[in-house]
Amino acid sequence: MDHLEFRLLSHTTTPAGESAAFALQVPPDLLYLQGHFPGYPLLPGIAQLLAIALDRTHNLWPSLGQPQRVTQLKFKRPIFPGDPLELQLARTTNEVRFSIVRTTTQPELCTHGTLIFRPS
Repeated sequence: MDHLEFRLLSHTTTPAGESAAFALQVPPDLLYLQGHFPGYPLLPGIAQLLAIALDRTHNLWPSLGQPQRVTQLKFKRPIFPGDPLELQLARTTNEVRFSIVRTTTQPELCTHGTLIFRPS
């Protein structure tokens, strides 16, 4: 499989900005897992950034364009095939904060960061 399937959980707009949450699961045959690492597959950080956070950001807010930089990026816990995840996005003007949380019985923050876009 060469893509992730997302299910929108919520999308809210407030005077301060917008936020959204998506549910997803990492399929064991996801293309990004090939060779990363044999016998101990992990979802690469670049896939978390591009295929999860940036993909959904562009889906919700296509007018933002490409990010100028990424700040406060932390990969706190590995993401494995089959992991149930929740992507949380929060936008204010030209920034989108994102978090990827493993949604098991004890939710765990796996990755977080901020995408900075050119002011419009």
